[in-house]
Amino acid sequence: MYKSDNLKQTDNETFTYKIDKNKDFKILQLTDLHLGFGFISRKKDKMALNAVTKIIHKAKPDMIVLTGDSIFPFLPKVGTLNNRKQAYKLMKFMDSFAIPYTLVFGNHDCEMGSTCNKEELAQIYKKGKYCIFTEGRKELTGVGNFFINLTDSDGNAILPLVMLDSNMYGEGGWFYSGFDRIHDDQVEWCMNRLNDLKKCNPDIKAMAFFHMPPAEFKEAYRKMKLGDKSVIYQHGSIAEKNEHFGISKFEGTFFNKAVENGVIKWMFCGHDHLNTLSLIYKGIQMTYGMSIDYLGYKDIDKSYIQRGGTLITRKADGQVTVNMVPLGAVVSTRVRGVNTPQNDEK
Repeated sequence: MYKSDNLKQTDNETFTYKIDKNKDFKILQLTDLHLGFGFISRKKDKMALNAVTKIIHKAKPDMIVLTGDSIFPFLPKVGTLNNRKQAYKLMKFMDSFAIPYTLVFGNHDCEMGSTCNKEELAQIYKKGKYCIFTEGRKELTGVGNFFINLTDSDGNAILPLVMLDSNMYGEGGWFYSGFDRIHDDQVEWCMNRLNDLKKCNPDIKAMAFFHMPPAEFKEAYRKMKLGDKSVIYQHGSIAEKNEHFGISKFEGTFFNKAVENGVIKWMFCGHDHLNTLSLIYKGIQMTYGMSIDYLGYKDIDKSYIQRGGTLITRKADGQVTVNMVPLGAVVSTRVRGVNTPQNDEK
């Protein structure tokens, strides 16, 4: 676990991290690294690690958040099911930057037949020299539901970071049972925690990080395409085949409850490796982080315009900016069916 005078763990689901509120604080979101560390994936793993290194050096973040599918114990593409080895190698790599980092699980970190389950992976990541992680309440669905409250020098929360496990697949099986979602018990826990923060500061604003997008992301995109001016385009595009959103077929309440609660103003996800869209809908900015993946999708290494990292900056004046950090020189902003302010390229 990361050791610093600025970091305190107050219970099994809460960290406080003191920052200088009068300076910019930069958070780099990295998603879907899909690192295999197997004999089949050796070449592509090297490309992914080099890409991450390039982005970190370019962004110079104060904190890094990995939003799922960091490792990929998928035998046909990697040559191993040993996600224990993968987790230790990922941890060693991330520790090498000497920058505090945290993470949530995706749907691929524990494939069927892999060595470790999420509870066991959690114990590994907690050993990371610069890692901030806890498994959270055992009675909640998922592993790794916790808060990192960024505070001022007096210990007052100024920007809570909500880390949520969006789980893996639905009941009755694995991949073919459909993607899962953030469950109702997690939602209730999260909103109760946010209500507690509101009692201390009615104007508090928070960020949420998880792997799979909420259904409302697709809903907002479709409304925007139909000309609904209540949806505000920020950046990026949808480049998955047939404008695919990897959302759950199971009903989820997280987004609507967050709108009602009013504290979460930014949501960051991954999962769909060629989607980079960021929209504001019902007062919440939903952002697909740019992916790293060289292994999950066939020939994805040729899609430089869609891949990289996402830099989130809390400015000294309290404002927040969200910007793509692409691997290449340009980023696609094409949204099929509508003209965005940036047209096709920027």
